[in-house]
Amino acid sequence: MAEKIVSPGVFTKENDLSFLQQGVADIGAAFIGPFKEGPLVPTIVNSQAEFQQLFGSVDDTYYTPLAVQNYLREAGTATICRVAGKTGYTEKAPLLLIAASGSQSGALGLLFNTSGSAAGFTGTTISDLNGGGDFSIVLSGVSGYSASLELSDDNDIESVFGTSAYGAKSAYSYAFFKENGFIFNTGSYTISSADGILSGAGTTAAFAGNISASVVVLADQKFSGSYGTGEACEGLTPMIKSQLISGDRYSLFQIETITAGNAANTKVKVGISNVKAAGTTNGTDYGTFTVVVRDFNDTDKKKVVLETYSNVNLDPNSPNFISRVIGDRKRSIDSLGKITESGDWVNNSKYIRIVNVNEAAPVQAVPFGHEAYKLPVNAGNYANFIPRVTFSTGSVADSSKYSGIDFDNNGDNKIYMKPVPVNAGNGANAVFSLDTIAGLTLSSTTSAEIAKRQFIIGFQEGFDGYAPNTHAADIDPATTAGKLAYGKHIAALSNADEYDINMVIAPHVNRADHSAVFTSILDMVEQRADAFFIGDAGNASTSLSATITQAQSVDSNYAAVYYPWVKTIDVNTNKLITVPPSVLLPGVFAANDRVAAEWFAPAGLNRGGLVGAVSVLDRLTQSEKDDLYEAKVNPIVQFPGQGIVVFGQKTLQDKPSALDRINVRRLLLTVRKYIASTSRYLVFEQNTSTTRNRFLNIVNPYLESIQQRQGLYAFRVVMDDTNNTPDVIDRNIMKGAIYLQPTKTAEFIQIDFNILPTGAAFNG
Repeated sequence: MAEKIVSPGVFTKENDLSFLQQGVADIGAAFIGPFKEGPLVPTIVNSQAEFQQLFGSVDDTYYTPLAVQNYLREAGTATICRVAGKTGYTEKAPLLLIAASGSQSGALGLLFNTSGSAAGFTGTTISDLNGGGDFSIVLSGVSGYSASLELSDDNDIESVFGTSAYGAKSAYSYAFFKENGFIFNTGSYTISSADGILSGAGTTAAFAGNISASVVVLADQKFSGSYGTGEACEGLTPMIKSQLISGDRYSLFQIETITAGNAANTKVKVGISNVKAAGTTNGTDYGTFTVVVRDFNDTDKKKVVLETYSNVNLDPNSPNFISRVIGDRKRSIDSLGKITESGDWVNNSKYIRIVNVNEAAPVQAVPFGHEAYKLPVNAGNYANFIPRVTFSTGSVADSSKYSGIDFDNNGDNKIYMKPVPVNAGNGANAVFSLDTIAGLTLSSTTSAEIAKRQFIIGFQEGFDGYAPNTHAADIDPATTAGKLAYGKHIAALSNADEYDINMVIAPHVNRADHSAVFTSILDMVEQRADAFFIGDAGNASTSLSATITQAQSVDSNYAAVYYPWVKTIDVNTNKLITVPPSVLLPGVFAANDRVAAEWFAPAGLNRGGLVGAVSVLDRLTQSEKDDLYEAKVNPIVQFPGQGIVVFGQKTLQDKPSALDRINVRRLLLTVRKYIASTSRYLVFEQNTSTTRNRFLNIVNPYLESIQQRQGLYAFRVVMDDTNNTPDVIDRNIMKGAIYLQPTKTAEFIQIDFNILPTGAAFNG
């Protein structure tokens, strides 16, 4: 409505043209590479504690977590892209160790291959040495190993073969059933100590005669993840089942881990407790129950409860609906990097989500048990030989402990948390249900009886996607599978609207070994035009001349490489380890930005110190530093008494220009990101002088602040009628032009010492 002026006078008003919403959020680096655990989609973390909660503790297993740790020491935000396996793997002909007494036989252990490329245990033989559990075994023609199936012997199979998939012998102990005993079609048996085997395991059943050992070569084991694609996936509980309702048990829901991979299966466990029947609670016709998330390694006596969700139900319309309270949202990434989201409710839990809810289950259904656990091996006709999962329930329910899988007293049950092979089956494992426990029903409403209705459940299905004897870093990105694994994260990061980043680091990728992936990352940051790639030219053994060759093969001002590799102490293990420069450089860049700004050089004694570096793999001479710098490789120099320092700041650009220096390139990245983000609010506004002035009133003060902080010698911003002519406006374009004179760094300090004769005058 127009202002109405009646009588003469002078009228003034203010038009605030300086306001413009700032579109720049907290921006950080993106790290692409393997991690021990964590989500499989790019995930933003805002602290080291949050990073470790999601992606596991930091050690020397992989370079990538070390790089993140160095960066987050100086910065506040990082985007983590966990690269995991995509193809699964096949374990060739594992060995099932069988113990027998008379007509009874059962499995005591599994030996897996320590070589991912081996053809299996061909020509395997086994012979019982003394009829009491000792045996000699020949693996793939290798000389025989003598071992024992008796726990009290020093040469038990774990001691002889070890439990590491990287062992030096042909096999390693994948499973050693020390407590469960034998499982046969006719029932469960535990060897007694009197039989000379499994000492102290109990006396559920004694066998007459000696215990003999034999081996079964099983069929190849295909590990392909819960979806059969071979890709890494999250941990998943067996289907939670209802109480018996008219003779049927109904599937209700499953629980999935937020994190993925093998480690997801042993990160947490979930308890269902305080189960109340339908009609006994207020506000809903559905029954209610409590979900607790506990640390996997706690016990009923010393519980470590991480999260508690009380009085949830299965009513989709209730505010206490389990999916609504805990969350069911899941993000996934396809081979093209496209992120898709499923589920309706935001994840309030840091550890779990609810999946596969059966909304058609009867209203009176409440969680009262679960399906049988799957076997950790496809044992074929010997499936019933594998010791079954044991439950902690006795003849009477006890409110002081959870029923369900017994992790407290039976370590063998943890073997079931290993990845599940295709067609493994359930073997002798049975469905668990609370209503099979004597005297435990839903009819009672007393708190004492309700407290007994509780059970614990573990996770299976978590899968890394690669063989246990294949280090994730060995998934060579030059191969199809490795390139695809990296490629989908690189493609995801190319979406600048989805992921706001300013740097990219991939410590397991170097150009000498993985040129295809290196180039993909570089192409991505150039296409984004708002991020910088800290790369590695070679591996630890790549020579100086070979490093120069690699650097000269790249022409880009969006990346930089450094030489040589360095040694540092892993503060978490106190071990001295060798790491690529890209592990420590993110910390240098972040510290530079914190104490100065992006347009200062992250190099030199003031801002280029490599925190944590102990030594370099190659102490450079002056001529070698000259050769490296001339070839666009930034030297890392060890100065006596002054530490290890980055002594160069060149990009990989061939053409001599201001952009062949890192500080100038990062100045441009910072300015472009800021202006692009703030200008986003001008899209669809009127193309008038008022709108253009809004742009000028935000850009000019910003560039002035950079000039005051030594980032620019001078600048000029033009957005007026000279570049917004009628034909430009008619094409719905608003044009601006920014002219910058970036400040240069003093990389070469030349001082002339002039020796004068006695009596000479000093002028000026």
